[in-house]
Amino acid sequence: MPKSSSVIVAKWPTQASNLSVSEQIKKLLSDAPYPGNSVNYPLAASLLRQASVQDVSAADRLYYDAVIKQHYHLFEESKELLGSLLKMQPKNANAILLLANMHSVLGEHEFAEKTCLRLITIAQQSVVATCAINAKAQNGDLSLSLQQLSVILKNRSSDDNRVAIWSSETYASLAKENGELLRAEKILSPYLEQKVPVSFWVLWADIQLELGKPDKVIRRLGDVVNNSSNQDDALILRLAIAEQSSALSDNVWLKKVRSRAELRESRDDKEHAFDIALYYYFIERDYQKANAWALINWQQAKLLDDKRLLEMTELAALDFSSENKLKENTQ
Repeated sequence: MPKSSSVIVAKWPTQASNLSVSEQIKKLLSDAPYPGNSVNYPLAASLLRQASVQDVSAADRLYYDAVIKQHYHLFEESKELLGSLLKMQPKNANAILLLANMHSVLGEHEFAEKTCLRLITIAQQSVVATCAINAKAQNGDLSLSLQQLSVILKNRSSDDNRVAIWSSETYASLAKENGELLRAEKILSPYLEQKVPVSFWVLWADIQLELGKPDKVIRRLGDVVNNSSNQDDALILRLAIAEQSSALSDNVWLKKVRSRAELRESRDDKEHAFDIALYYYFIERDYQKANAWALINWQQAKLLDDKRLLEMTELAALDFSSENKLKENTQ
């Protein structure tokens, strides 16, 4: 959410100056999901605010604003903007995909699935299937969804690379949620040498950590983060978690994540609630605080990993509370 008081000291590259304002915003947002590029969101938002009606069409303005809003976890606002856009452009595939995601995040799973089906005549079969099956899976039908997605993605032939990475990441995340960690690892492995978004690396790192491979996370993810001009909180957090159970490191990432977490918490940055909850759960072992942030996250987002985080922190907080009461009673 755009509550941060931080000053972004960054400039849009000069080579982009030959692009129109709308094309500059489009490129910023297209590159934003990749490591080191989170600064693109406030840059795009600033350009959009300054843009005249001649610079950016009404439809593009709605879409760009919706993308920026979803990044800051303003999901309801993003959904409303996309609804307005789709009245103007009913076959805008990107808007439909984003709207389906907003419905899923907000726990509106049936609406999400119906929205995905609007893509049938305007997108590749694998895109429609990944969207619809993921929406169904978020409603709890994991095993069947995995089976269906496996068949669909095995038979795909002409996906461009970005679609292939997105659908594989979705597939792997469902496998992970179903406890099939080795399957999830195998799904992601063909793309590790390619340009992939932060969400892909977060998923890959979480899988490695659950498989008990922290050294692998430090080596591989450390290179990704060190080669980024701006270091992403979510990736630093996974590196810090890996450091706790690895003999390879000297707490470089732990120091970084502590300062980041303190800053985020002091600003009440609710869009980082998921990672702050993980920080208190894994790094500080303060389960009450972890649960408090998981609850804040749950108020905003209701995907499978949000649900698992809430349940995990609730159980840990309850166990911790019970242990303390037991100690008090035996003293």
